[in-house]
Amino acid sequence: MHLKLKLVLLLPLLIIGHGCTAIPVDERAAVRTEVDQVASETIAQLLAIDPSLKTDIDASAGYFAGRVGTTKLPLLGGGYGLGLALDKSDASRTYLNITRFDLGAGLGAGSYRVLVIFETREALENFVKNGWQPGVGAESRMGQRGKSTVVGLGADFTAYAMADSGTALTATARLIRLSVNTDLTDTGVSDVSVPMTGFASSDEQTGDAPRNWGRRLPFLAQKVIDEGYDLPLPYGAGLTYADVEQDQLFSSLEVGINGRDLRPVDFVDFENSRSFSQSTSLKFDAWLFPFMNVYAMIGKVDGNALVDVIVDGNSFLDALEVDCSRPPPSPLCPLCPLCPLLQDKFYTLPIDASFEGNTYGLGMTLAGGWRGWFVTVPVNWTYADMTGSKTDGVSFTATPRAGYLINMGRAGNIAAFVGGNYLNSDLTVDGLATAPGVDLTFDYIIDQKNKDEWNALVGFNWDINRNLSWSLEYNGFVGSRTAWISSMVWRF
Repeated sequence: MHLKLKLVLLLPLLIIGHGCTAIPVDERAAVRTEVDQVASETIAQLLAIDPSLKTDIDASAGYFAGRVGTTKLPLLGGGYGLGLALDKSDASRTYLNITRFDLGAGLGAGSYRVLVIFETREALENFVKNGWQPGVGAESRMGQRGKSTVVGLGADFTAYAMADSGTALTATARLIRLSVNTDLTDTGVSDVSVPMTGFASSDEQTGDAPRNWGRRLPFLAQKVIDEGYDLPLPYGAGLTYADVEQDQLFSSLEVGINGRDLRPVDFVDFENSRSFSQSTSLKFDAWLFPFMNVYAMIGKVDGNALVDVIVDGNSFLDALEVDCSRPPPSPLCPLCPLCPLLQDKFYTLPIDASFEGNTYGLGMTLAGGWRGWFVTVPVNWTYADMTGSKTDGVSFTATPRAGYLINMGRAGNIAAFVGGNYLNSDLTVDGLATAPGVDLTFDYIIDQKNKDEWNALVGFNWDINRNLSWSLEYNGFVGSRTAWISSMVWRF
């Protein structure tokens, strides 16, 4: 005995043989066939009970059919369902996930078949794109005998339910989420993290695929999808770690001797100038346009800069305002005994400037691909706010990359790439040092920037699936800078 119902809130939980995890590429065609068969069987079984339904189906704009299931504990319940929505106007097929949450009295488990007939195409489109829906309902079921009643939201359609298996007695409030199954439906969602055309990393639906993007971002996505491009999921959150070592250039040394005010000091040269840093950052991004991604970063950095600054002793004396023309000892010149130690001599000021603080960044990436070949050009600006010191800095980075995608089947896709990294980093560091052989302490501030702006890089990005990716790259080969950079990104 079938039951005429009013909306979709009788859908969902556990389709026999499938869960809510991603469907492997080599199994998708078989799953589509199975869902199509379940939909046909559902219609046939309901027609056997009520032949008059054929008139409603023939006159309809389309229908949804499938097998859904529930699992209900005394207070909570939930599960997963899967079915087919057919738009008769263009014969397009959309495969839907239905996730259900129950709160209320009852106990039981099982599955049942559902048919929803839509009077208008608008009602069908709203059903496919509706998202979350609340409702209340009650059901009693034993084997293939059962009754259900559901109260929900909806118009221009009717729904039919038929017990398939299991035993249940429930009265619950329900929350149901409808979503397009992008493993089974060709909506233009890519299995790789670069906008791409002509790269068959997954099986594709035949000509009956709707390819409706159905997401707020990126802007103009549907136009690009209609041209045959596949796009990554629009939003991302990731974690990046970088270990960088590079030579530095130093300038603008200011020194305060024995607690005196800082004053500019000329230096002759510097040696062993190298910096080391480790940074971790959180990155949040969105594809604003089909080929442009924008992002923001926040993170932590710590490291140290090592340099031996060779300073002219006369500059020290000038900074101390010592007049070595006065014959020692002189009560008017208490520091004149330093004259024979510093005058016309050179001293090495060993600087080991440690820095630690927060980083903030903004950036964008231009990207696109064709038949597996791709190019990406990320650029970003980062500000470093160091804690407990006057140290701060701003850096600009551009990292053009080019590479090729390799389809690894069920293991995902590997993007191997080469490229270059441009870095312009200006950092002001401060600290305390003592010159060897001189009983003086020096407060200092010195400006530093990276010696070599360009280096080369090689690396890979592994798209484990359309949601999760991991990348690793090495910077070096050219210039003095070397770096290891790794990131993990979740797209949604």
